[in-house]
Amino acid sequence: MMAATRREALMGALAVPAVTGLPKWRWRYGETSLLAYDPTLAAGRRLAAGGELPRTEAIAIEGDRVRFGRMLFERRPSLVVGMSRPADALLLEEVGAEAGYRRVDWHSDNLRKMIAASDDRGLVIGWVMAPRR
Repeated sequence: MMAATRREALMGALAVPAVTGLPKWRWRYGETSLLAYDPTLAAGRRLAAGGELPRTEAIAIEGDRVRFGRMLFERRPSLVVGMSRPADALLLEEVGAEAGYRRVDWHSDNLRKMIAASDDRGLVIGWVMAPRR
């Protein structure tokens, strides 16, 4: 028989829901992150070339923005980082909200630095969306 203190038993009981929820999170939101960028903007191309996020796929924003957004969020990524014109960001954020995503403040300082280093000032906005829990 194995002896366990109350503290060890409580820690084990608390760990069970976290461990059982992990496969559900992966199935629902995946483990990949997507970078959506405008290829006509220098800051967008820099973001796509940077590869700062592990397990990330960079996708150029092309064609109809609403259809592009639906295709993007149908993949259920764990995180979507974007660098685009403000109008495109607004449309993609609305499509993301319909798909169950919300805007988050994740590494926004890095995005601001990338924008400041480019010649695209005033034309570009960085945004990040994650699934609502």
